[in-house]
Amino acid sequence: MESAPSPRRHRDRQSERRAAAEPGRVHSASHLFRQARTAFYREDEDEALELLLEALHLAPTNLHIHYLAALCADLLSEEDTLEDVCAHALEVDHRHPYTVACEAVRYLYLSNFSRAEDLFNQALRMLPGELDIQIGLGILHEYSGEDEKGVAAFQRALELDPDNVRARVSLGIAYAMSGEYQSALAEYLRAKAVDPSIENPHERLGRDYYLDGMIEEATSEFGQAMSEEPDEPAAYFYLMDCFSRLGRTDEALDSYETIRQRFGNEPELTSGFYEYFHLRREARAALETLAGRDPDDPDLRVRLSHLHREAGELDQAISAAEAANRLDPEDHQTFGLLGSLYFERGDYPRAITACRRATELDPYDQASYIVLADSLLFLGRDDESQATVEQMERNRQEAWRRYQDKFSGQDRADAGF
Repeated sequence: MESAPSPRRHRDRQSERRAAAEPGRVHSASHLFRQARTAFYREDEDEALELLLEALHLAPTNLHIHYLAALCADLLSEEDTLEDVCAHALEVDHRHPYTVACEAVRYLYLSNFSRAEDLFNQALRMLPGELDIQIGLGILHEYSGEDEKGVAAFQRALELDPDNVRARVSLGIAYAMSGEYQSALAEYLRAKAVDPSIENPHERLGRDYYLDGMIEEATSEFGQAMSEEPDEPAAYFYLMDCFSRLGRTDEALDSYETIRQRFGNEPELTSGFYEYFHLRREARAALETLAGRDPDDPDLRVRLSHLHREAGELDQAISAAEAANRLDPEDHQTFGLLGSLYFERGDYPRAITACRRATELDPYDQASYIVLADSLLFLGRDDESQATVEQMERNRQEAWRRYQDKFSGQDRADAGF
């Protein structure tokens, strides 16, 4: 599943948060849950999960909220949140159909698709016609690549709610995955008719073609999307890349100039696309502008560090990573990044310090263990290097054992899962 940036979503979320931040407004759990479902149905899992976790704080025994939060956490690959939500659902009522559905999502995350399918179907037998569980079943089939089952699951969801945008778009995706592109477009158009704010149907179909390597067809769709919604940048970037892939250099350069003219003053929209399409100079300029506007955002510094590293600018990469580390001194990934950068520069003592902190924060950070062991080796500390390798291997085996226990259900044996 592709994760290109969504500028439309950025705009929508800004508007929603401004409304939510009105002084004196206190939302009930039911209100937050309604907002979260709306966001989920519009494929905005970030916003949905944020609202769901807030709703759970107000209604900690509502298992429907648990289930949808687990599903959003899975889609966002937020394993810790998924584990916490599912564990709490078990404590509330391990027999409830939404708890069963939570466990289905957990097995989905672990790629135990057959067990996940069994549990989704069990939950649906307990709650026939439950829309959100039916959508979860469809997402499972999308992940597992079972296109025909995916089509059937989303068709069933649309029987329950014909105007559900997520189910409609997902049905289109299932058609596209099976090569039925015109059927996919028909579903995207129907979804757009229900909610005009979602992604342009031709842009979405263009991405389907693009991901399947059908660049000529993608070019046509992105051009159509641009003509219909000229203020949305995604189609411009994809069209530029399509022209480049087809060897149509002059048209690619024209597209680039159009992007600069139309969206040059909106780095919050363009930075992610510049990174995605490996336009490093432009990405760096956009991120530097954003970092100047928001000096307390560590993620912007991490992104800048990676760009500097790719450009061979090691000192600037280290400086950006150090700035990110100062802003978020408990992030193991930033310590790992710093350790690898220090290692590249030959600063082995600092690499050791950074990687040791990374492995303290996350004992399963294999990459940091490797850099740590190599740094010790370069300093002639062979025994410490060997001890680090042995500790890494013990942790790796422990992580594998834990995964196997989760995959097989051994860690849920007492609860019957």
